[in-house]
Amino acid sequence: IILGIGFAGVATYSILSPLRRLQEHIRKIGQGEFRNAINVPVPSDLCDLVESVRSMAAKLQKLDDMKAEFLSHMTHELRSPMTAIHAGTQLLLEEIPGPISDSQRSTLQIMEDSSREVIDMISSLLDLGKFESGMMEYHPTSVDLMRNVHAAIQKVQLLAERERIRIIVKAPSEPVRVQVDETRIQQVLDNLLSNALKFSPEGALVCLKLEPDAKKKTLQISVSDTGRGIAPESLPHIFENFYGGSTSTPTKVPGSGIGLALAKKVVEGHGGRIWAESEVGKGTTMNFILPLAS
Repeated sequence: IILGIGFAGVATYSILSPLRRLQEHIRKIGQGEFRNAINVPVPSDLCDLVESVRSMAAKLQKLDDMKAEFLSHMTHELRSPMTAIHAGTQLLLEEIPGPISDSQRSTLQIMEDSSREVIDMISSLLDLGKFESGMMEYHPTSVDLMRNVHAAIQKVQLLAERERIRIIVKAPSEPVRVQVDETRIQQVLDNLLSNALKFSPEGALVCLKLEPDAKKKTLQISVSDTGRGIAPESLPHIFENFYGGSTSTPTKVPGSGIGLALAKKVVEGHGGRIWAESEVGKGTTMNFILPLAS
């Protein structure tokens, strides 16, 4: 009997162990990881199952590659005309062709803002494609992050003035240097600050805080707003690709679901971490941590 139980245990393990490994592969496929080779030694009775999973992964990978190629092609095709529209609008605003009225200026300003948003979205889609294909590269240098903070504020200054939103910065008086790819981290700051303003009511307050931790050799950056907040059921998903989410109140400015997904990939690509804290009706704080420069 004992010998029979032993054989039964070995037989059960020989079946369950590869099934668990196969289950892990299927879980990764469900998360979009199609390129991992499925090398699971299984009993002959389970070979057909493994082949079916391999075939499914290959088909999904092909579809994913087609989607990425289409996305890349379309974004490149859209960028050129949108850049021309944006540049032409700027020329009109600068009155180079001739004087414009106040009502014309107001309309042109809306066109300029909207075309800039579309161009930024196109750039984000191209970057997302690089991440998905594993082609994103980083070129880290020692950067004084306050310079990037001021650059991000400058980009939203007109919107802040128009909406009477006050932006305050809390940071050490001495320079705070981080070891990062400056272009990519600028994108993260731009996105978080832009979101904070877009989803804040008129007359609101937005706070950008830098908190270095000398012991951990890290810097925590926080962007807080006093806007409508994020619904609890949406909070765990806001960093997912193209996540629109449910909202507790009507969305003031619809999001593409790209910016936060990219921010997460960039921050984690620097060995950092990003997370959100939010309370409906009171506001949201976006936090991320980066390594301090040596």
